[in-house]
Amino acid sequence: MTRADRPSLTPTTLRRLRTGAALLVLGVLAACGRQAQVSSGQALASVDGQEITIHQLNAELGKGAAREASKQTLDGLVARQLLVNAARKEKLDSNPTVLADMERARDLVLAQSYVQMKLARPSRPTQQDLDAFYDQHPDWFAQRQQFEFAELVIDKASVNEELNKMMAGARPLEDVAAWLQKQHIPFTRLQVTKSSMDLPAPMLEGVKKMEKGQLFIVNEGNVAILAALADVRNAPLSRAAATQQIEQLLFSQRQGEITEQAVARMRSDARIVYFDSAKTLKDSNATPVADAATDRDAASARGTVLK
Repeated sequence: MTRADRPSLTPTTLRRLRTGAALLVLGVLAACGRQAQVSSGQALASVDGQEITIHQLNAELGKGAAREASKQTLDGLVARQLLVNAARKEKLDSNPTVLADMERARDLVLAQSYVQMKLARPSRPTQQDLDAFYDQHPDWFAQRQQFEFAELVIDKASVNEELNKMMAGARPLEDVAAWLQKQHIPFTRLQVTKSSMDLPAPMLEGVKKMEKGQLFIVNEGNVAILAALADVRNAPLSRAAATQQIEQLLFSQRQGEITEQAVARMRSDARIVYFDSAKTLKDSNATPVADAATDRDAASARGTVLK
């Protein structure tokens, strides 16, 4: 089962990044001798002399957020400031890795702010757009299904020929768990529910052909997921129920297209040089035919392996 590993700038992430940036600026100002008190009653709390203001609280909630300011939200900012103070006491704010992460966070916020503030806003989808998207994705909506999987997560290096043979046979996943215990191979149990919208198209097609109880392996980074299809349920979404979700999907899709066009224009105007050291980087969008054939042959020998 693939999990989403691509980093995304969700509203929650942006709020956290902006709050972190605000804390950093406050710390720099304090170091330069800024007076402790904030005028006009803007300070809501103070943690070892470091004030938390109404502006930080509003930034945490986000513009137009449905939830209201609460004591719990402020307590969360207090807890964060305690951790920030502890990190500074340990001089983590001068740690090269931490500094690199802070620089990356700053760049992400700037890039996203440019997209939001300077690029054209996508037009609102028409009802015809919504209906067409709904009809073009039956697995996501009208014919949506929910799949339950029982999983045993192990280190990928622990997968051997005997385990592959076990996973290729017809047996309960519990037999595999018992074998792992006997071989002193540590594992973590998981019960995972995914909808047909959550699964990549190639994987969805494979899962739809499976029978309940069928075993398969998913390779994910440094781990191997030994999984069994536990249950399948129909969970259709009506056109009306899916409307808001489709609007958000189309908005993100169109915003992405606008951003790609802007980046293409910027590329044409910029002087970009790739050095020799970049030539060793693999193109993740290209899979050599020979490698693909090898992967298929290896999969056939091992049993069912989904990627």
